[in-house]
Amino acid sequence: MNDTPAQRIAVIDLGSNTNRLIIMETRLGFSYRLVDEVREVVRLRQGLTKKGLNEHAITRGLSTLRLYKDFCQQTNVSQILATATSAVREAANGLAFLQQAEDELGISIQLLDGKKEAYYDTLGALNEIELQEGVVLDIGGGSIQLSDIQKRNFVRGNSFLLGAMDLSERFVTKDPISEKEYQAIEKEISSQLDKVTWLPAKTGQRLIGLGGTIRNLALIEANRQKYPLNTQHGFVLKKSSIKKSITLFKELPLKERQKIPGISSDRADIILPGAMVLLKV
Repeated sequence: MNDTPAQRIAVIDLGSNTNRLIIMETRLGFSYRLVDEVREVVRLRQGLTKKGLNEHAITRGLSTLRLYKDFCQQTNVSQILATATSAVREAANGLAFLQQAEDELGISIQLLDGKKEAYYDTLGALNEIELQEGVVLDIGGGSIQLSDIQKRNFVRGNSFLLGAMDLSERFVTKDPISEKEYQAIEKEISSQLDKVTWLPAKTGQRLIGLGGTIRNLALIEANRQKYPLNTQHGFVLKKSSIKKSITLFKELPLKERQKIPGISSDRADIILPGAMVLLKV
């Protein structure tokens, strides 16, 4: 019998579009299990300018962190591990925001660089899926991370400002998107991905997808198939499905996109550029 005492550890992910909190109960060195999970659409990156994070976005971010801290206290969490990614990384006032969070809430937040974010993506994926050779792709709100996997090891990773929200804010003004805007996004995606010199050699290998955009695309396809399981973990998403979804997103205005079975209504306005990135990779 294992007499190691159980403890609860919270992990907070401060993303560009969504903030997540998970609580794990663990017996260190022996086992762990997911106890609870909370998701809030904060859109920390919304309104980002050369001056940095928007005042309203900062307020939303701090309010969510306060909510998460209260939740952790009520559920006997002994340790909080918090990370911030693309939105804070790119913002001129990103470090000031993190300091404000620590001063007001007592939460110390680690700012991940792009390579470290790609590494953690890979660590999580390889812990769940058998992959010897392939690519891990995480499409976030602000950036994407691409990781090269060889012999079940992380070899290298790249991060690019090709997140679903970033591309939407930079290029999309029409609803539905205009052909000119669509082509501009295609050009931007190609221009950045062409810098990944190792990617062509991975053609034909498995691609593991992470992030809300990819999960939502899988859920849309699962609804088409009447998929019997209530999870997208391990779901196989084909190119034909991505192309079909992209056609719908291009043709339909936002109110109609929000009615597509399986789509998250709070992601319908930014999902098209994310789907375009996935198709290109």
